[in-house]
Amino acid sequence: MRVTILSVGSRGDVQPLLAFGAALASAGHEVRCASFPKFEPLVRGVGLEFLPLAEGQLSQESAAEEGGGGGPMLLRFLKDTRAVGGRRLRDALTACEGAQAIVANELAMLVAWQVARQRGAGLVRVRLCPPPAVANGPFARPARGLAWLALRPWLASGSREAGLPPLPRREPLSRLEHEGVVELHAYSPGLAGEETRAGGSTYVTGFWFLEGRLDPPPSPELLEFLASGPAPVCIDFGSMPDADPAATAALALEALDRAGQRGVLIRGTRRFRGTQLPDGVFAVDGVDHGELFGRCAAVVHHGGAGTLAATVRAGVPSVVVPHMLDQRAWGRRLQELGVAPPPIPRRKLSVERLHESIVATVTNGEMRERAVALGEQIRAEDGVASAMEIFGRRVGAVAEKPPATVTND
Repeated sequence: MRVTILSVGSRGDVQPLLAFGAALASAGHEVRCASFPKFEPLVRGVGLEFLPLAEGQLSQESAAEEGGGGGPMLLRFLKDTRAVGGRRLRDALTACEGAQAIVANELAMLVAWQVARQRGAGLVRVRLCPPPAVANGPFARPARGLAWLALRPWLASGSREAGLPPLPRREPLSRLEHEGVVELHAYSPGLAGEETRAGGSTYVTGFWFLEGRLDPPPSPELLEFLASGPAPVCIDFGSMPDADPAATAALALEALDRAGQRGVLIRGTRRFRGTQLPDGVFAVDGVDHGELFGRCAAVVHHGGAGTLAATVRAGVPSVVVPHMLDQRAWGRRLQELGVAPPPIPRRKLSVERLHESIVATVTNGEMRERAVALGEQIRAEDGVASAMEIFGRRVGAVAEKPPATVTND
């Protein structure tokens, strides 16, 4: 089968789908992946064909690190999407030419739905995070409808520019489940809350881990640091926006010092650079999470899907500092499971709050035991194998099925 993967977002949004894509390719399917140009080496590194999708300014890492643009993150994301909407749709149409099935993550779902309708391809929806608690509430459908009416004019220009039919007046994505579209939730059943309703065409598969080393292993200097004292606290906010990286670095160092903890800072492209580090703190540009996190007392992170999956798989507690959207849901879920203290919203992050959360985490033996048990459960799962079984059983029929007729009423 010819399969195109559409993935929009950060590396944590792309990497799980590459794990699935690599498995599909190993099973004999023809697989290509369309994503932002900066992910081309990652895609080609796992042996998949790469095609570019137009990338807006917000999603470019250099701009995100500087926090360019200001304003609420959701509004900035929508403006970003609108600015490149037509080009992104045209790129997706090219990437999906001849595809029998399109696999897309949530951020690419509206693009994927439009292209699948145009190309007559089957559609597979991938969620990397449980839906919000309100998603199944009594007001969810009316709220989605109102939001769609507000957003539709913003998004319609992209469809016109790409030569696609007008967007429907009714919000289309909430109807996919009723149309039999397969929905794969790529996270552990152990982390699924009550808001995740498996059954029908919805499956919770387990995390999709991309095996093999993509990031550098711990350097000899880092290994020496790890061996020279107690397990450190790792701090990694991924590629999240940061208007003042120097201030964030100073805050993190002060919180570690007050907590009496050693630390490992993952800098990314800009964060923590130029910061004078005390003897008990080591900084790296990047490192394989699988080889580092298990050696740490806790991981402070933003709650992004990729970093969170690596943390819980390692069996260590988290301190979650959500910056946006799904990260808040993950932070609350880890707290409910007893493997993290209450999340600290990024806008409320302070030395005092981070210090208190770090102390509460590293001194809580029961939290550590629960994190170890959760890690054992997740390492015993094989989310990619589960997804492959479902794909083989369900998606052939979906791909052969004519696209659903969607009216513009």
